[in-house]
Amino acid sequence: MYGWMGKILYVNLTDSKIKVIDSKPYVEKYLGGRGVGLALYWENVKPETKAFDPENCLIFTVGPIVATRAQGATMTSVVGKSPATVPEGYCYGNLTGYIGPEFKKAGYDGLLVTGRSEYPVYLLIEDNRVEIKDASSMWGLNGYRTGELLEQAHGKNTRWIVIGAAGENLIKTALALATHDCTVSAGFGAVMGSKNLKAIAIRGSGKVEVANPKGLTSLNRYTFKISKRIRLTHAPHIEGTRYEKELEVIGKGGCYMCGLECVAGIYRYGKKYVGHRKCESVEYYLPWAYGKENEPIETLFYAPVKANDYGFDSWEMNSICDWLYDCYKAGALSKEEAGLPLSELGTGEFLDKLMDAIAHRKGIGKLLAEGLYRGSDQAPPKAKALLRRSVAPIGQNDIFSPRAYPIMALFYPLEPRVHHINYHDIAFVHIPWSHEQRQPGSTGVNNALIRRIAKEIWNSEAAADFSGYKGQAMAAKTIQNRTYIKESLGLCDWAYPVSYSFGTPDRFGDPELEAKLFTAITGVSSDVFEEIGERIYNLQRLILLREGRRTPEDDYPMPHNFTEPLESPTHTGILVPGPGDSVIDTRGRVLDREKYMAMLKEFYQLRGWDEETGLPLRDTLDKLGITGFSMDYVK
Repeated sequence: MYGWMGKILYVNLTDSKIKVIDSKPYVEKYLGGRGVGLALYWENVKPETKAFDPENCLIFTVGPIVATRAQGATMTSVVGKSPATVPEGYCYGNLTGYIGPEFKKAGYDGLLVTGRSEYPVYLLIEDNRVEIKDASSMWGLNGYRTGELLEQAHGKNTRWIVIGAAGENLIKTALALATHDCTVSAGFGAVMGSKNLKAIAIRGSGKVEVANPKGLTSLNRYTFKISKRIRLTHAPHIEGTRYEKELEVIGKGGCYMCGLECVAGIYRYGKKYVGHRKCESVEYYLPWAYGKENEPIETLFYAPVKANDYGFDSWEMNSICDWLYDCYKAGALSKEEAGLPLSELGTGEFLDKLMDAIAHRKGIGKLLAEGLYRGSDQAPPKAKALLRRSVAPIGQNDIFSPRAYPIMALFYPLEPRVHHINYHDIAFVHIPWSHEQRQPGSTGVNNALIRRIAKEIWNSEAAADFSGYKGQAMAAKTIQNRTYIKESLGLCDWAYPVSYSFGTPDRFGDPELEAKLFTAITGVSSDVFEEIGERIYNLQRLILLREGRRTPEDDYPMPHNFTEPLESPTHTGILVPGPGDSVIDTRGRVLDREKYMAMLKEFYQLRGWDEETGLPLRDTLDKLGITGFSMDYVK
């Protein structure tokens, strides 16, 4: 096979059994990446299995486009039962950087880890040589030091996935850290800790065969041209502060063999601090947000480094810090109840104390170790009442509020976690549109271009009215399917789809680029995409239903969206494109319940589900070739 390696590695830490599974039956139906990860989870993780049970599986899967020299193709999908969701259940995450390419170079399309070792171990993968090695000497070390030791033992080009104190101590939102400062959340660091799996180290010497090398080379040149778009050169929330002039991008922070522009970069803080940052890490723990205007630049620089090192999710930590600050201002938590000097929140010293408290379950860290949403049940009533709207059982937030964009009301509840991968399709055209509103001619992304994007990429021109409900169900379905295909191919969320481009006269991008790359690499027609996207999405629906999801009640967004008018701006501003060439101010909006219910029913119909219950229809699943389900959650 071109593009695929043909093997999935299976490791049972309980009995040290290591075997190789043929990946061909999986990739033919699910491509790779997220799709294959879902299929392996469906077959291997029982609904009654708990996140920290030995029987839980931690699954790493890589798509066919990864490690082929294609640009923006480094994604590794990670799938397992998560301790971070409420209740515990299926979840997913992603790792970019160098891990996925190294899996492929070692000869594997994926890795499934199950069982639990009696003592700390790490998994060493060097091409066909796979060993479970003693990691007792590494246990107790944080992430970066563990990575250094692995490179010393196995060579500087060894790629690694490691856990720190948060993962070892089973903090339910703990992440795993990988080479190139990449992380995967959803509590999968804690799942590694529950298995006594300190690290995975990978070195590969192989090569991925490509069906049409010359065609791929030509497409790579084209990709550089068509992918010229807005690149964040600074953090939006740092604008207007004294830190703005102290923070600058001095280089690209691209992943394996990728030269595309993206939010990842090498940042200089002040005159002497230089580090690799991506997205959330640039804006994590902003001192002035907590009233500490004079905090040194070192605090801003080291905050994400410390989070990665311990294994803390910076999204979760931001919510924790915001909540503690609200409690401090309202007097809802005493120093004795918190076990922390809340007046120091915003300083580097406070952050050190907070992370130590959570990692070792001291003071309020004991409840925060359960995750903020779950742990807040143990907080004093006044403190619990201050929990922000950004915290919910599946990690919903109001970065892109459904009150501003009704399509988000479908994205939020229908995923097991925050749906970044879906809402980026909307956000990545809204951002340049917002720039165009502030400075006409700066991007060329206007209402007319968004109508074309909606028609040709989202299959629904009506969805170009971001404030409306018409056509949003079709757009949501199309975006979801495209997203699941993208993640199954191993393509970066920042790079694809290319909806708009500064490299074309009319600013319209190329929605077929992913398909062109797939065919050049594998020799397989992309005609399979639509059916495979449907198959992957329906299989995820079955997994969620099998694990207790209630329909249709769990398919509604959080109740406040229907009753509380939107006050603060969304992440990309308060203005959205409306009908025609109009601009809509979203302040004061609420989600219309009747219109949402009608939109949800339309979505069910488009998916081939029962329009009243949201349960998949047997006929739909049969057509997609999905088996092994119970009629308890199928209509």
